[in-house]
Amino acid sequence: MIRRKKEIRQVFELIKNSDLILEVLDSRIPNLTRVSSIEKEAKKQNIPLILVLNKCDLIPYQISEKTKKKYNREFPTYYISSRERQGTKIFRNAIPRYLKKKKENVLSIVGVPNTGKSSLLNILRGKHVAVTGQKPGVTRSPQLIRISQRILIYDTPGVIPFDYPEDDLQVFLGAYSIDNLDDPIGTVNFFIDRIRENYSSGFVNYYGITSINLSNEEILKQIAALRGMKSKGGLLNLLETAKLVMREFTAGKIQYWEEV
Repeated sequence: MIRRKKEIRQVFELIKNSDLILEVLDSRIPNLTRVSSIEKEAKKQNIPLILVLNKCDLIPYQISEKTKKKYNREFPTYYISSRERQGTKIFRNAIPRYLKKKKENVLSIVGVPNTGKSSLLNILRGKHVAVTGQKPGVTRSPQLIRISQRILIYDTPGVIPFDYPEDDLQVFLGAYSIDNLDDPIGTVNFFIDRIRENYSSGFVNYYGITSINLSNEEILKQIAALRGMKSKGGLLNLLETAKLVMREFTAGKIQYWEEV
């Protein structure tokens, strides 16, 4: 189980001193990337919180709309794509309505690693001020950035939800690198099983496999053969194939989503 206790303490301390919280979610797996402990703390402290569904370019429009409609019952919700700049102007223009009537408002951008928190900060600032990357844990300490005369924003380290201690699930969330696991194949088995339960066409089409109903091992073998991934002895390298699959999912190359 992977935990970053120092970063978690930092994030919760910042929340207490924030005027507004922006919780960034992965639109593909929104329920899994919500951090209930942050939302409960915001309610406890009576701090307004906005849910920001990032990576909406990776899923159908109607799925984004459905998620937004459901989440709006709990918190104001917006969907954007920081990569494709979709919905970002609407979201940026909406922020002032949630600010307090004071000279300066301090905002905190929070969420699971790799949901695009730093990318959102760069969009709100209008230029590159925060380091971004697909590798989990790029932001390791809070950064305070002024984005306007009235707004200061903390870009915070990613918080791994207390609800999800399993390593396989943390890799799936993009919160932990598969390269650090002892059993990448076990993690990919978890991923393929989840795909079968939700949306599998994107996975099948991307890799060109014959069916999602094959065994997980046979699916990995097909991908390895199609990608030419072999070890020195000429055998199919399923270990490296497993790592490849999870890297490509994290990078948004495989179309996949889970409906709320």
